[in-house]
Amino acid sequence: MNKQIFIASLLALTFLFVGGIYANAGMQNQQQNQINSQGSGIQNQQQVNSNNGPNAGVQNQQQNQGENQQIQNNEQNGKMNQRRSRVANAVQEMLQVAERNGGVGEQIRTIAQNQNQNQEKIESSLAKVQNRNSLTRFIAGPNYGEINNAQKILEQNRQHIEQLNQIKNQIVNQVDQQQLLEQIQLLEQSNLEVEGSLEDAQKGFSLLGWLFKAFSK
Repeated sequence: MNKQIFIASLLALTFLFVGGIYANAGMQNQQQNQINSQGSGIQNQQQVNSNNGPNAGVQNQQQNQGENQQIQNNEQNGKMNQRRSRVANAVQEMLQVAERNGGVGEQIRTIAQNQNQNQEKIESSLAKVQNRNSLTRFIAGPNYGEINNAQKILEQNRQHIEQLNQIKNQIVNQVDQQQLLEQIQLLEQSNLEVEGSLEDAQKGFSLLGWLFKAFSK
């Protein structure tokens, strides 16, 4: 109970601090809009003063951060779609190998289906991590709950890949063995990309990120 009160107090103080910054920025925008209606000459002069004001740096930084975040989100969405397609294709190839190998085919089929489901869960968690708004990220840090979920699923994937490597050595047909090896490599590549994205998401400064990280475990 004391921990919850402590966290709530910290959040309240932090929101008040950040809210003050946004309030100042909002007042400045309102003043600038009023000046715009009075004439172009006054508008230009006021624009110079505004650009040199105490909150100009904060506003520009926030705008730049928002634009950079949008670019990063677009890039990450493209990578997510590529991973989904790659894993889906790998699963289809594995299912074909399973059909041709009765002895270990059922094991391959089960792992392939689990891998497909796990990838969807990972991408869902990763999307929530990357879509967290800049203000929340600045205060609370990244979404550590979803990061932990994704990391747990990645560990399951690593165990599945170890099992596939063992099964691969039991396949007599060399063509099927090679095909399964190629799909294993694709799955490993996808896992490495997700791990890199999760690491990147945890970089950067946040006011209370350390606290939320501790309580997310």
